Amino acid sequence: MKVKVLRDKDTKEFIHLYPMGEKTMVCTGDIPSLHPLTATMELVRDMHPKDRVIDGDYNDFDNFEFVEYDLIESGEVGADIRNKLSPCKNLAELVKVFLDEEHPDKKNGLKELIYEEIKQSKKSVNYLASLL
Repeated sequence: MKVKVLRDKDTKEFIHLYPMGEKTMVCTGDIPSLHPLTATMELVRDMHPKDRVIDGDYNDFDNFEFVEYDLIESGEVGADIRNKLSPCKNLAELVKVFLDEEHPDKKNGLKELIYEEIKQSKKSVNYLASLL
């Protein structure tokens, strides 16, 4: 699931806005504060006017930005990567069997399987490369 987080453009620290009555306290931290994808800097400025912000270093929000983050359940990424590596593992095994096989008819059947695994492996590698 995608979310937005507020952070400092220079330090990349996450920004937290805490309403305190009519004032707003601005804090930084290592853990993001989650916002919906519809969040904008204009909405932040409207909700937290600079004359009501407690921390004077952050009273105009010009150095803040919203960035999209992927919120992923713990352990889910490892399972996804493991599944995406299956075609590559299958391809390696098929190539080994192909090289050990001496019967021409069986080699032709293995070639078809190898080509299919090559296609799937390319898709998996492209997917995994896009994660970075």
